[in-house]
Amino acid sequence: MKTRRSMKYLARVAAVVLALPLAACDGALEVVDPDTVNPGTLDDPNFIDVVVAGAIGDFAVAYSGPGLTDTYLASVAAITDEFFNSETFPTRTATDRRQQFSPANGNSADAAYVNLHRARRATMLAAQRVANHPDRGTSHPDYAELKALQGYTYLALGEGFCSSIPISNDDASDPADGPPRTSRQLFEEAQPLFDAAGGTDLANIGKARALMNLGQYAAAAALVTAVPTTFNYFIEHASTTGRQANPFWSLQSNGRWSLSHNEGGNLTGLAFRGADPSNNAGQDPRIPWFQDPDGGFDPVYPLYVQLKYPYLDSDVPLASGIEARLIEAEAALAAGGNWLAILNALRDSVGVLMAAQIDDYSTWVPAPVLAPLVDPGTAATRIDLLFEERAFWLWGTGQRLGDVRRLINQYGRLADDVFPSGTYHKGGAYGTDIVFPVDFDEVNNTLYDISTCVVTSAGID
Repeated sequence: MKTRRSMKYLARVAAVVLALPLAACDGALEVVDPDTVNPGTLDDPNFIDVVVAGAIGDFAVAYSGPGLTDTYLASVAAITDEFFNSETFPTRTATDRRQQFSPANGNSADAAYVNLHRARRATMLAAQRVANHPDRGTSHPDYAELKALQGYTYLALGEGFCSSIPISNDDASDPADGPPRTSRQLFEEAQPLFDAAGGTDLANIGKARALMNLGQYAAAAALVTAVPTTFNYFIEHASTTGRQANPFWSLQSNGRWSLSHNEGGNLTGLAFRGADPSNNAGQDPRIPWFQDPDGGFDPVYPLYVQLKYPYLDSDVPLASGIEARLIEAEAALAAGGNWLAILNALRDSVGVLMAAQIDDYSTWVPAPVLAPLVDPGTAATRIDLLFEERAFWLWGTGQRLGDVRRLINQYGRLADDVFPSGTYHKGGAYGTDIVFPVDFDEVNNTLYDISTCVVTSAGID
C-alpha cells in the first residue's frame, strides 16, 4: 500500500492553471512569469490545491531535502553511523566527527532547522485554509495530511536538535518570537496535531513515534495495531528541479557521503555494508549498495553508494507498516511478549516489503533472504538486536538519531557506545556532540537564550 501525492496534485494544480482566462494574454509576445504568484491570489478558494501542494512541498524540503542541500535526513545519517564523510566541506566533516561549530560559525544542520520551522508554519497555515474552505473543512483528507505533517516537524525538531527549541507565535496575522520548548514538550505538543488528523495511518504512526520518545511503549503499540504492514507514506522526489531531487542520490553522486560500516569501531557502529564490507555480494537486502571505483569527492576516501534511493526521483518513506511492527516489537520486548516473532515475520517478507520502497529492487537484490533471528539470551543483547533491526529497516529515513538518543535516555547506554567514537578516519578523535544546534539567527529572538541549546546532552527535559 503506497500513499503518493505528486501525480494527483500536479493534475489538480494544472487544472487550476488551465482554467485561467486566455484573455490575460494581450499579445503573442507577452509572457507571464510562471515563477511568481501574487500572494493575494492564494486567498482565492480556487487556489487551495496550490496552497496545499506548496505546504507539502515545504515539508518535503525540510524533512527529506532538496538535492545537494544539507538536509535533515543527511544530517542525521552523518552524525550517526549511517554515512561517513568522503569530501572536504568543513561543516559536514564537523557533523560527521560529532564536533560541530558554534552556532555563530554555522553548521550543516542549519538549513534543516530553518526549513523545519518554515514547514511547520506552512502546514499549519495551509491546514487552516483547508478548514475554512467552503468545500473542504476539517474532515477533508488534505486537512488530515497537513496536520500530520505539521506533527512530524515537531518530531524532527525534538529528535534531532537540542532540548531547547523556540517555537514562534502561531497567530497567522501576528507572528512573533516564542519561548523555547524542551524535546519532551515538542513530543507532547505533536500529539494533538496527530489527533487532529483523525486517525489516519500516517498520523497514528507519527503519534506512536512521539509516544516512543516518551517511553510509552504500550500506548504507542496500541495506536499502530491496525496499520497494515504494507502501508507506506512517501515523501516524493522528482528530477524536475533541484528542490525536488532526492538528497541521498544527489549528495552521493557528488561523492560527498559514503555508506558506513562499523563506523567508529564501537559496539553499535553497525555493519551496514553486510557480511563482507568490501564486496556488495554480502550486502544486507534492506540496504543494497555498490562501490564507485572513482572514490569520493576527496578521492583519498572510498565511495560506497547506497541503492535504497537509486535515482534522482526516488521517494523516501516517512512512515510505514514496517515501523508499526517495529514499535509493536519494542513494546512486546518491554512487556515480555512475542517480540522476536514480530521481527522474524518482517524478515520473512523482506523481498515484498523492500520492493515496495526501493525502485527497481529486483535489479539490485535479485534473491532477497534474511535468516530468522534467534534470542541472544540477555536483556541487554535483546535491546541491541531490536535496535539493530530498527537501524536496518529504517536506514536513511531520519530515525537513527532519535533511536540512539533513546538508547541513552531510556535504556541507560553511554553516548560513546551508541554514537561513532574513538579514532576519526580523517585524523584525531570523534567529539562528544549528540544533537544539532539551533541556527544562529535565534540570537535575535528576545525570548530565547541560545546558550541553553546544549548539543552534548541527549536529554529531553
